[in-house]
Amino acid sequence: MNMMTSADRIIPCRLILVLVIALPAFISGQETEVPGVCTAEHEHFRDRLEPAPVDGGFRMEDYWIWGASVIKGDDGRYHMFASRWPRALPFTPHWLTNSEIVRAVSDTPEGPYEFQEVVLPPRGTEYWDGKMTHNPVIRKVDDTYLLFYTGTTYDYPMPTPDNPTTSDSDLKLDAHKHERIGLATAKSVTGPWKRRDEPILDVRPGTWERYLVSNASPLVKPDGTILLYYKGVAKLRHHAISVAKAEHFEGPYQRIFEKPFDVGVGAEDPTMWYENGKYHALMMDTQREYSPKEIYYASSEDGMYWETAPNPVTVSKHILFEDGEYRRRRSTERPQILVENGKATHVFFATAEVVDGRRHTWNMVIPLKTQSEVKDRLAWWRKSRVGLSVIWGLYSAAGDGSTDIPGEDMMKREQISVDEYFRLTEQWDPGNFNPETIVSAAKNAGMRYIVFSAKLRDGFAMFNSETSSYNVARTAEIPVDPVAALAEECRKQGVKFGLSYSLGTDWHYTRSNMGAWEFADSSNADYENYIEEKVNPQIRELLTNYGQIDLLVFDSPGPTTIRQSIELEMTAKRLQPDLIVNTGLGNGVGDYCVLNQKAAPTDSIPAAWELTGFVSGKQAKAIVQEITETAGYGGNYRLQISLDSGGSVPEVTLSKLNSVGKMVLEHEEAIYGRGSRE
Repeated sequence: MNMMTSADRIIPCRLILVLVIALPAFISGQETEVPGVCTAEHEHFRDRLEPAPVDGGFRMEDYWIWGASVIKGDDGRYHMFASRWPRALPFTPHWLTNSEIVRAVSDTPEGPYEFQEVVLPPRGTEYWDGKMTHNPVIRKVDDTYLLFYTGTTYDYPMPTPDNPTTSDSDLKLDAHKHERIGLATAKSVTGPWKRRDEPILDVRPGTWERYLVSNASPLVKPDGTILLYYKGVAKLRHHAISVAKAEHFEGPYQRIFEKPFDVGVGAEDPTMWYENGKYHALMMDTQREYSPKEIYYASSEDGMYWETAPNPVTVSKHILFEDGEYRRRRSTERPQILVENGKATHVFFATAEVVDGRRHTWNMVIPLKTQSEVKDRLAWWRKSRVGLSVIWGLYSAAGDGSTDIPGEDMMKREQISVDEYFRLTEQWDPGNFNPETIVSAAKNAGMRYIVFSAKLRDGFAMFNSETSSYNVARTAEIPVDPVAALAEECRKQGVKFGLSYSLGTDWHYTRSNMGAWEFADSSNADYENYIEEKVNPQIRELLTNYGQIDLLVFDSPGPTTIRQSIELEMTAKRLQPDLIVNTGLGNGVGDYCVLNQKAAPTDSIPAAWELTGFVSGKQAKAIVQEITETAGYGGNYRLQISLDSGGSVPEVTLSKLNSVGKMVLEHEEAIYGRGSRE
């Protein structure tokens, strides 16, 4: 883990588990090979999100609403402090010139909240916060309520519907450069509120925060000291996050670092809290590194040095509501957490939607599960220990239908053009595909999940794809859709079913001539088109048309960007919430790592991992030894077999699987652990 020890700058650290490779006895004649970095994750804060209430949160018909912070009052009700400004004015830039902080109330955290009063109204240009108050955060220390906020003033008349301002106006720029962080206090959540005549945090000339400071996120520690996270700006669109500390909420607030730190990339609107022995943060992905400006998560042991997972996106713009529908929001910003009795219970954030052609903004809420309530989607996979990969594709048409099966990379190896390769369909007779035989053979061999090749690197889909006619259902004489038939048989026999999909390599897409076999040689635009026009639609088909899919295995991520990897995972798990995805998505994104048969990690590595091996060239005894030793290291083992051109399991493979099954039964406890028959 690469962390700077100097306190003058804190850098983001993705949680990286570098696999230390051992050479187990079962891999004879092979040199040690380090397969790279494994950053698989299987627990994430986003798994705590519950469906959002349809009528929850806080709306006002005649106002833009933004930035919710909620606290439970002494009256037992939930009080939301929020920003508002008139809808008669355009949204931008009038949040900066006309916002005021209001209070709304509800009997439950979910709402709906009802407006009660304006808390911090304009009070005149003689005050630093005389024209605008915005983005409130409410906390309580002992018997005092603390309302942190952003305020500003400007030397111009306040805009009105008859005389609005613009984003490039001097008024707007003047309001921006006077943004500061303030504090109001009260003994009751209903006030009266006492404002400070000076901000508690001001700009520092000649530094990275010389233009403005705003968007406070106070974290009250058990000893009463406060860590005040905030945004500083050197000039417009150049902002970062840092932290100040005060021994008492009255201040003074002293910067801990001379330079800003990044909690991930391009963070803004941070909210921090302490729970389960760790510091946690949600913030907005301003620079769109991970997402289209969505909310992501980081964690820290000390509140200073922060880590992000390979896929840190937590609240995306696609939100699941209690009625079972996903609805896409136009924005998800300004997250805030409600913590009760030391547990985060709800996340609030500002959002926007268009209804009947009219844009609305409001503060919505999503309830949270506790960590103990989060389902471990990998539980069945870990217990399974042994799986089977079934490889079959158009390449097999070049074989003789028995054991002479060409490799799946035949197209590249022999430099076959797309047109020539496609002509293999003319001689292909895949009518012997028998799912019952395949699943029975796998089950008898002790294999508890099957992964079928939905698309190999040749780009040929082994399912009925509406996205591309380059698929088995359109071009071959086959009576069934292989994916549908195998999925049905797996469910019938109680075997988990998964699909493999070649991601970053597809020699069919945009490839009409020989040569140039890798997408890495193409432009980013070519690859972006491929992802949008083929990959995303086909993944949606596979996860929509074939019932429950338990496992999705990607390979060859190639030039896939971190954002593309994340979007694919998020899309897949929206369609199938219990789905497990491997890190073949690229960039460490996914639930578990897949290693090749030349390497295996030591038993000190906690990340979930799987070793793949090939049935060809090995005796059954050697395969079982690989399975047993992989299980001893805490991993899963997935054996790969190829079907012949007709879709049958070759006799030599069936015989070997039968032998494997007998020996696996003898070593059942070593492979599956105690109670494996239960």
